[in-house]
Amino acid sequence: MTAAGRAVLAVAVAALVSAMSAATAVRGQGAGAPERRSESPERRSESPEPTGFFPHGIAVGDFNRDGIPDAVVPASAERKITVLIGDGRGGFARNDAYPAGVGPSWVEVGDWNGDGKLDIVVANTGGGSLTFYVGDGTGVFAVAQELAGIPGPVSIVVLDVNRDGRPDLGVLQAGESKLLIVENRGGRFAPGVVYLVGRAPHIATRVDLNRDGIADVVAGTFARHVLSVLMGRADGTFAPAREFPVGRFPHYAVAGDWNRDGHVDLAVACAGDDAVVLLHGDGAGGLAKAGALGTGINPHGLTGADFNGDGLLDLAVSTRSGREHRVYLADGRGGFAAAPPIRLDHDLIALASADLDRDGIADLMLVSASHHTVLVLKGDGKGGFAPFGRPPSS
Repeated sequence: MTAAGRAVLAVAVAALVSAMSAATAVRGQGAGAPERRSESPERRSESPEPTGFFPHGIAVGDFNRDGIPDAVVPASAERKITVLIGDGRGGFARNDAYPAGVGPSWVEVGDWNGDGKLDIVVANTGGGSLTFYVGDGTGVFAVAQELAGIPGPVSIVVLDVNRDGRPDLGVLQAGESKLLIVENRGGRFAPGVVYLVGRAPHIATRVDLNRDGIADVVAGTFARHVLSVLMGRADGTFAPAREFPVGRFPHYAVAGDWNRDGHVDLAVACAGDDAVVLLHGDGAGGLAKAGALGTGINPHGLTGADFNGDGLLDLAVSTRSGREHRVYLADGRGGFAAAPPIRLDHDLIALASADLDRDGIADLMLVSASHHTVLVLKGDGKGGFAPFGRPPSS
């Protein structure tokens, strides 16, 4: 099977699982009463953390305000989200499940009601809705709103569209090929303006391509393998989307300044090319291909952090069909050097970087769709990673 064929198959399987979730029973309990799972601290730090069936993304925040990163993961075939409260040692002190809609596939965090405590939103792709949760500042959440009538929401970006200090949302709708702005009206949300993007959009990323302090949105699209770029304007609207070639089946994207010319660049995981495609920005919203980094088969997840402490943004990419997951260290001149690969026999659909043990070094959280878990890996400060308590492999 070709790389493109593998990517198509992966997308089809994800869609099928979301559809199947309509018949899956909700295992979480009522709002404000999470289904709680506890373990010994030793096992938490050494073992993968369960998430529910077919986890499909991850978002990081400090939900209990203790200075330790926490995470939330949607289980797309079990109608729930799992909130993981970090223990500061590379494990999790709590594992709490909350009910969601049909086929939850994307999560984001923000302070919806302005009380200084992080909240959560999940896109229920199969059910055509968004579920909003409010946090109490201790890591406990309650469902605050269910916003229905949004067909096929596949990803969300948090952005203050009208610059009123309240976070709004941009919701990408795959079947509609639209970016829907969902307005925050004092902690309650309502659908707003709709913008057209390229056919079959998949993942949206918030960026500021022209550094004007106004959020822009980049959406990877599958039908023509391009990026749809919507430039934000001072009046709270977006300019019509422009398209830029990228690669086959673009997934996650990371923004940075790879060549340190002062312009925002992008890196995009392209599943059909088995590569991370690099694009240089021109400072005005334009993007041009500038090279590619080879990956394992069917790359999907991508995150950026300074993994070796040199002040440059590096990249980690996960794959869905191979056993090697790559780390690339930036050289500040537009190039990247490969660090030792991470070898895990998992379908890693997403990953995130955070300092899980507060040692000043970026670590990784990896979402395993095949094993229905989150794995944690400790960074060594040189670009290497290994399970907590074990030395990195050379």
